[in-house]
Amino acid sequence: MDRISTGIIVFDQILSGGLPKGSTILLAGRPGTGKTILAHQIMFQNTGNDDKALYLTTLSEPQIKIMRFQQEFSFFDIDKVQKSIFYKDLGGVLRKEGPTQAIKLIDNYLKEYQPKMVFVDTIKTFADIIPDSMKFREFITDLTIQLTAWGCTTILLGEYSEGDIENRPESAITDGIIYLYGTEEKKHQKRYLRVLKMRGTDHSNGEVVFKISKDGFNVYPRLTSTVLSQDIAQYKERVSSGIPKLDQLMGGGIPKASTTLVTGPSGSGKTMLALSFVLAGIKSGIITVFVSFEENPVQTINNFLQIGQDIRPYIEQGMLHVIYVSPVELDVDEHVYRIQKFVHKVGAGRLIIDSISSFEVGMSDKIKYTDHIWGLTDYFKSHGVTVLLTHEMQTTSTISALTKHGVSFVADNLLLLTFKEEDKDLNRYLRIVKMRGSSHSTGLKELIIDGTGVSIH
Repeated sequence: MDRISTGIIVFDQILSGGLPKGSTILLAGRPGTGKTILAHQIMFQNTGNDDKALYLTTLSEPQIKIMRFQQEFSFFDIDKVQKSIFYKDLGGVLRKEGPTQAIKLIDNYLKEYQPKMVFVDTIKTFADIIPDSMKFREFITDLTIQLTAWGCTTILLGEYSEGDIENRPESAITDGIIYLYGTEEKKHQKRYLRVLKMRGTDHSNGEVVFKISKDGFNVYPRLTSTVLSQDIAQYKERVSSGIPKLDQLMGGGIPKASTTLVTGPSGSGKTMLALSFVLAGIKSGIITVFVSFEENPVQTINNFLQIGQDIRPYIEQGMLHVIYVSPVELDVDEHVYRIQKFVHKVGAGRLIIDSISSFEVGMSDKIKYTDHIWGLTDYFKSHGVTVLLTHEMQTTSTISALTKHGVSFVADNLLLLTFKEEDKDLNRYLRIVKMRGSSHSTGLKELIIDGTGVSIH
């Protein structure tokens, strides 16, 4: 099947390559969800030279307003307007002469411009003018047959909710349905996209997050927890944690391409243990990515200096990449995708996230939070990247409450840090709770943090 690119790489992947050529697509959503922007981004992507598009407005926004607002986006090319992109208004004919004459006018435009793509903004106007459901169904059928006969790929925009779509005649007649919607959260609005239907082609199900920027739609793929090509022999290989005694207790180190979760209350040494893992990687020639949601790069560099290590040369050499995202600005869907892309871009073999507790705070849907962590770890596991995650536990109890929302189950290896007040001192302790497929010590060991780093008594 021939495809038409949307101009959005991730969206094309969701559609298994793009929109089916010659199909009729219903682009639905409530007002303000981004339908017009997405339609224009697709239109400008697919026009030029002999590839023409016809954008038909009805009784919605005036053409001059549509063009004025769309010019703010980088994909808008004024040179294409009236050369390969033609804006035409059906509103006057609809008001004075009705839908039948509008169909004839569309046919005249098709003969005159011979477009490859046609956009109707909005189809709901016709539904309002033709209140009889059967007559409207006949109208939509005639319109789609007419456009298909001319070989056009057609996108019909409609202001419908998801509940409306189920009962609309155009939903049954069109070949595909793309639904845009949003939810209001405490800090900002979240926008989602779902492909509800696409005849004759495979596509990814489920909601995906998108944002609208000056470049138009930025779509972030949904994480799925599927290990595609993990090498069992690779998993048997061990990498150093940076703490020799801990490597010994773990039976030779951390299994490569596994996920280690370090959990404990504030001040128990989670970040310092993570720094040891970072140092072990970069000193052995492994490109490492350190993602922090709690301390900016200056603070991270200072933390290393406190244990006698200057990481600035490693950063300059490209062996260590420190990424900081403020928890206030954190959008989990977006930044998980960006982390994936960045790790691949630099060819990293180790990834440290300090801490995933910020993920938990940044997502109102806690089931989705667990799915994201699972999908993230399985994704890197299948690509041979060894991952270490830190997580803040709200209690100093030992095994009773390691992590919330089942996150401890996701990790291959689980280290529990805690501390006890003994006499006048506060002593830190470490216990290896689990290591999948590996023998290990289960005893409680004292954790020492001083000017030389982390060690086990």
